[in-house]
Amino acid sequence: MSFFEYYFNEYDFNGKETAVCCPFPHHTLSGLEYNEQNPSAHINLEKGVFHCKVCGEGKSEVAFIAEVLGCSYETAIKVQQQFKNDNGDKFTWEEKMLITPDIRKKCNDLGISDEVIRDLNIATETNNEISFPVFMYGKLLDVRNYRPGCTPKIKSRPGALSGLIIPYDKLEGVSEKAWILICAGEKDMAVARSNGFKAFTLTGGEQSLPLSLNWFKGRKVAICYDND
Repeated sequence: MSFFEYYFNEYDFNGKETAVCCPFPHHTLSGLEYNEQNPSAHINLEKGVFHCKVCGEGKSEVAFIAEVLGCSYETAIKVQQQFKNDNGDKFTWEEKMLITPDIRKKCNDLGISDEVIRDLNIATETNNEISFPVFMYGKLLDVRNYRPGCTPKIKSRPGALSGLIIPYDKLEGVSEKAWILICAGEKDMAVARSNGFKAFTLTGGEQSLPLSLNWFKGRKVAICYDND
């Protein structure tokens, strides 16, 4: 499936072209900005293009990704490829992956609550690792396996991108007036969330930068990294 299909997941893509609401700001004749409620744009999955008849925006899928994520064109190409992989999505993850009693206890002993386990869809792929899925618009882009005592302690799937936000799909729901914590890793992020913080982390750890700085534009951010 393509980025378009996950981004516009409320729509039924049965034909070559599907009407969608334009995600870009529209303006009235008097200059007032508004977000579209009725579809005026179309997606053509065969050609991989987007076009809005009202604002006139027309973009390839890669250009669309770069615009909505606020990233470079080169990064958008990488994101597009990730959406085409066969890793599955949130539905297949929830269907196949389980949180075993042993892994649940390991999470609880670390300070991760059952509520956060459910909220982050924490599970295990091997019965020994705490697996943190990385979703974007419901697409599974990576799985970060936390392995205490191993080197490296946290491991991504081969070919995964660095700089993705976990949990990405919950960032939009955080008020711009609220503080956001950026933690050094998935375990710290989950513990912080268990203590009531609006915490996030980046794939790749402390050495990585977010794929897009626009994700945090205009927000109050506290970086809480380890003292090592």
